[in-house]
Amino acid sequence: MYLLLVATSLSLLRLVRAAQHPLYFDFQEDVCSVTEQSFFPTLRVPRIEEEHKHSGSCSHHEPAQAQVPESPYAPWTHKKQCLEDDENYQEYCVYTNANFANSRGISFFTTRSITKQVESLPAFVRQGVHEKTNKFDDPPWEVRNVPGRGNGLFATRTLHRGDEIIAATPVGVYHQDAFIPDRPIGYEYLRKTFDQLPNTTREIILRTAANNQGDPIMERINTNAFLGEFEGAPHFLFYPETALMNHDCRPNSMHYHDPSTLIHATYASRTISPGEEITITYINILQTHAERQFHLKNVWGFDCTCSLCSSNPGEISTSDSRIREILQMQTHLGDWNPNSLGTPRMARQLLALYEAEEVHAAMGKGHVFAALAYNAVGDTYKAKKHAKSAIEAGVVSSGEENVDLRDMTTLKENPEGHWSFMARVPK
Repeated sequence: MYLLLVATSLSLLRLVRAAQHPLYFDFQEDVCSVTEQSFFPTLRVPRIEEEHKHSGSCSHHEPAQAQVPESPYAPWTHKKQCLEDDENYQEYCVYTNANFANSRGISFFTTRSITKQVESLPAFVRQGVHEKTNKFDDPPWEVRNVPGRGNGLFATRTLHRGDEIIAATPVGVYHQDAFIPDRPIGYEYLRKTFDQLPNTTREIILRTAANNQGDPIMERINTNAFLGEFEGAPHFLFYPETALMNHDCRPNSMHYHDPSTLIHATYASRTISPGEEITITYINILQTHAERQFHLKNVWGFDCTCSLCSSNPGEISTSDSRIREILQMQTHLGDWNPNSLGTPRMARQLLALYEAEEVHAAMGKGHVFAALAYNAVGDTYKAKKHAKSAIEAGVVSSGEENVDLRDMTTLKENPEGHWSFMARVPK
């Protein structure tokens, strides 16, 4: 199992747990479509500290601040170590900054050219950018064992929509092709990415699940990592705390990704009560029951038994019909051709369908559709009202550079000057 994100020129646009794509919007930049099944081969080697593999708890400690002299390899704390791929004439190097994000640390296993681009990210050059991340001294959740599902996160206090659940930086970023020359030598260089991290971070990694026997680090990446692209090259990103969250076809949380800081944050998408499991989705949830079950079984190897998938046949059929309607309405409302069928009435119906299907993360986007639809027919009062609701509901974003948030702010302040004003009124 792995998670999917896509990036262009180191702008990590999409970040999702196990190919999360909850809303299936082309313009929703932090979620995307289902990925192919993990392809990594299993290599049997001695395992590290086997007692950590199935730990029933996950104790996350806030890394201690460390005063370390300036490294001659800055921004890295260790000398790079490189591996040649003779078949592809490529070199992959291990780079580690053990002081990254308040001494949480991070290791890269990638090419030199990509690393040069990484070094210019705000994540490495902006002071204090990670000041509020990786705070696990008093999280609003605890780790519990879920029979048949491994560990999971459960709320310890009431969480309201928009409340932060986790904000973390990755502990490792790995070029997909770097594993190919490293496998025959027992993942020696992958082990370096682990060994050079702080002790506390290594402990956190070892407490994550490994679904298969084999190299203990490789299998944890294979089970828990996010998939994305740097400069068009596939990479895996490892966020161990986020990986503790289990799947639900109607999750109660949503997660965003800041491409410049590498911060991945998870927020409540609705009110979550104490003792309730905090869930995300591993797939595009706007699929029919049969489609969801097919993908979960074939890609992640389990049959979903969430409340939606366990409903009676009549309820499942009704849900499938709503999903088909949602997909059709999204298409119409996103169509700005002269003959578009998108209307304010359709936008209202879409919001009602989101509510009925409990697609909580979609409400902000639904109000975006409504604001644009009303403004397109000149109803600026309702357009501003829905723009305000979109902002308050939490427009699905990709960090600071969220297009929808800027667009709704502009519309709310000056609907007549917005590009959508009267756009669907015949000239």
